[in-house]
Amino acid sequence: MNFFRYNATGNTFIICDLSTSTLSDEEKSKIVTERVEDRDGMIFVEKKKDGFFMDYFNRDGKRAAFCGNGSRSFVKYLHDSKQIGEKVVFNSFSGYIEGRVTPEGVMVKMPPLKVEKISGGYYVTVGVPHYVIFSKEIENIDVENEGRRLRNELNSNIDFVEVIGDSKIKVRTYERGVEAETKACGTGSTASAYIARMINNWGNAVIVLVKGGILNVIFDGNDIYLRGGVENV
Repeated sequence: MNFFRYNATGNTFIICDLSTSTLSDEEKSKIVTERVEDRDGMIFVEKKKDGFFMDYFNRDGKRAAFCGNGSRSFVKYLHDSKQIGEKVVFNSFSGYIEGRVTPEGVMVKMPPLKVEKISGGYYVTVGVPHYVIFSKEIENIDVENEGRRLRNELNSNIDFVEVIGDSKIKVRTYERGVEAETKACGTGSTASAYIARMINNWGNAVIVLVKGGILNVIFDGNDIYLRGGVENV
């Protein structure tokens, strides 16, 4: 097994290439808890009859159905290791995902969204569940404590969102499975951009500022794409 370290706009991952070998779920979980340290999760690259498969585990050693920035790192790794060209379609526990390496960053087509309005915010599923709540000054929010409280109450990731301009938002996310605030969250940024665009009747692109940098969420009809930088670190 080979291990590689990637940073996707502040989200940090270890990638384990299993394209020529296999591990059980128990073995994967054990490797995650032993090796991930302070990174956000681990991505397992697998190769099946129909192509590449992404299996994602959070820092706590438990599988998550999807990870937006993790999937962008998955695509960048396949490109860096010359296993693909600029485009790929791979499978995941949230279905097939389209990925592309572009001059502007690594872009993936996100899983279909499901939205439910609930008291005080929006419950949005983007492969994994998110609770999106708006605030005027998210820098003043105690994300660790308030995020943990809401996460335990709703069993979801928690996104605190501030509108800072036309088609521009700032997002802070408390991630389930990491059990802390992370510097970025791709699914959370997508969920937040979707709701902000819906409420404000914005156009087809939303800029998302996160602690780790900038993400772009692009809307094309019913399709939603997440784009941003990825580095092999």
